[in-house]
Parts: sequence; structure tokens; C-alpha cells
Amino acid sequence: MPPTPTDDPEITCPPPVTAQSVDGVTLPLTYPPATVVGGMTPVATQCVPASPGDFPIGSTVVTCTATDARSHTDSCTFSVTVTPPPQIGATRFVAFGDSMTEGKLALFGPLTVGDPGSPVGYVYKLKGLLEGRYTAQQFSLTDEGLGGETTAQGRDRLPGVLSRDQPEVLLLLEGVNDLNAGRDAAIPGVVSNLRSMIRTARSSGVVVLIGTLLPERPGGFRAAAPASIVPANDQIRPMALAEGAIVVELYQAFEGRTETHLGADGLHPNDAGYTLMAETFFDAVRARFETPPIVPTFTQRRR
Repeated sequence: MPPTPTDDPEITCPPPVTAQSVDGVTLPLTYPPATVVGGMTPVATQCVPASPGDFPIGSTVVTCTATDARSHTDSCTFSVTVTPPPQIGATRFVAFGDSMTEGKLALFGPLTVGDPGSPVGYVYKLKGLLEGRYTAQQFSLTDEGLGGETTAQGRDRLPGVLSRDQPEVLLLLEGVNDLNAGRDAAIPGVVSNLRSMIRTARSSGVVVLIGTLLPERPGGFRAAAPASIVPANDQIRPMALAEGAIVVELYQAFEGRTETHLGADGLHPNDAGYTLMAETFFDAVRARFETPPIVPTFTQRRR
């Protein structure tokens, strides 16, 4: 009997592969192998460009070919798409405010004093979030928090900070010390001083992101004005928008979480609270400054 004919080889490529570059140039990548059935052994398989290999930004067509012992062939193609890392349109930031910007924790005694930008503070955590997402860029994020500062003191201090640090973006959070000292009577001064700070920054071309005041937990030994926070924020929001600032809703992020995200004094965030602050500012920064990725629309064939 004549031998049973051998089927020609049939090759199946893996599904399209998509990955993100870290440096914005190329990406070392290993894609799954093609699968082959049939054909007279031995059957050789070759894919071009080969895996592993360095793939550029854009879409590259990979061609895989199976060749059996009779030189019968079959081919298939699939794409390897490498996207660039996210990009952001600002890299120089200054965080300005009081002890909540400085990153102090409240335990059962005095405030725990640490270096500005210590790992517990929102500024340190925010820098990590920026670096983790925008891997091809470098950031300057200066912590200019000063514990105990009032908005009048901040208004007077801000011009020197802006001149020294030269930020593109100002993250502003201040006013609770005024309220704790004067409660509702302090609200007009808080609003006026914050308006002055926004105008000072914007006159220098700095984009301002202003955080709403965090809630205070009634009964905390530093929570002197819990009832004044909402009316203060109700006046800060429209003023800030009218002045061209971006409002970051820290109050809404903390609402309903004061038991788990504020420290023992009912005023300062704990570590979880500072993480939440960082995440809330990060979302606002990303929404305002992240730029759409530019991916080549052409398809490359590498040989």
C-alpha cells in the first residue's frame, strides 16, 4: 500500500501582544510561540522579528513560518504593539500649607515632628505615585509645609517660596489653623488670604490646585472647629473656581472616614489619611496634566 499522505503544516500565531515601554524608546519583550500541527517531520518554525527581542514604540508585524521536510510551508502574522509610558505636562511641583502638608502625625501626645517630606506625609507619597506612573520623566516636588501656619502667614510667605522653588504647579492646603482659633468668624479671612495666594501664584504662571479643608472629628483634642469646616469649604470652592484654580476635593475623600483616616487628635491624618490625600491630589494632577500618548499609526515589519 502506498504511504498515507502527510498533511501540510498548519501554523497558528499567538494573539496580538500589547505592552508598555518604561523608557519611551524600546521594550525587551518575549512573545508566546506559534503552534504547528501536521507536516512531514522535521518541521522548522521561524518568526521574524524573533523573540526575545527589542521592539520599538508602535505596532510591529511578526511573521511566523513553518517549513516541513518536503519544503511545504504555512505562514501567519500577528502584531506586537508597544505603547509609550504615560506623559504629564508638568514636572515641578510645590506643596504649600501647614502641618498637614508638612506631614505631621498626631498621636495621644504632642505632634510627631519629622522632616518635611518624610515617608508618612502626603507629599512624599504623591511623588512616589507620580514616579510610578510617569516612568520616563523626573519630578521635583518640594514640601513647603509649615506647622501651625495661618493663612495670613502663608500669604506673606508664599512669594518667597515661589521665587526660590520656581514651580509649575502649586498644591495649596491651608486654613484650618485660622478656623480652630476663630471658628466661623475666621472664614472671611481664610477666603481672602487664599484668594491672594492663588492670585500671587497665577500671576507667576503657576497652576494652582487647592484642596478643600479636611473634616475634623468631634471630640478630638485638636478638633476645635468641626462645625466650621463645611461653611468654610462652601466659600472656598466658588472663590477658587472664580480665580482659575482647580479644586481638589479632600473633604469629600475623607467624609465618612474620619474614624479610620484621622489621628487621635481628630485633626491630623494618620498614615492611611496621608495616603488618601496623596491619591486624591494625584487623581487631580493626572486629570489636569496627563497628555494623550502619541503612538505611531504605521505598522513596521522588522527583518
